[in-house]
Amino acid sequence: MDVHEAVTKRRSIRRFKDVTVAYAILERCVNAARLAPATRNCQLCEYVVVDDEQLLPQVYDTIAIWAGQPAAKGGPPLEHRPKAYIVTLINTSLEAELGGTRRVTIYYDVGMAAENMILVALEQGIGICPMLSFKQTELKQVLNIPDNYEIALVLALGYPDESPVLEVATDSVKYWIDSKGVRHVPKRELRDIIHRNKFP
Repeated sequence: MDVHEAVTKRRSIRRFKDVTVAYAILERCVNAARLAPATRNCQLCEYVVVDDEQLLPQVYDTIAIWAGQPAAKGGPPLEHRPKAYIVTLINTSLEAELGGTRRVTIYYDVGMAAENMILVALEQGIGICPMLSFKQTELKQVLNIPDNYEIALVLALGYPDESPVLEVATDSVKYWIDSKGVRHVPKRELRDIIHRNKFP
């Protein structure tokens, strides 16, 4: 699959098969993140890969929102939960040491690194759901993350056990689930979001 095909096929996955993800795939994803662009090449991001069966439910319990609902209520059943996580950290000590980086640009770095991981995972048949709604303090305790690190993003990974459907957005961009449990993801059309040279 070429890059454009990967981008058009990618959907956030929220239900996973009960199949372990090989550590080599997770490591490959992090290596792709390492090579992403970084502001002033500061490289403030570090990663915690979680694939231990004892830790997985503990990490899941720190997720505050899952698929737009509180995780305890709207999350998948145990057998369909993520089989791995990649937790993206910002090394705040290194940030202070290097100085001069505007804080907002660090989150651009996190986003570019995340997209690299998402696309590399997809190439390996792995689905990902990026999450920003998590309990920072509790997750740091579960993973023994030092105080000089900030958790910026959590990626939930596994082999997909759903096939969300891409469709043209009409009245709303809010995704919805039909009577068969299929997730529908409306996207605005290209002609509605592209402006050549200037606004008409």
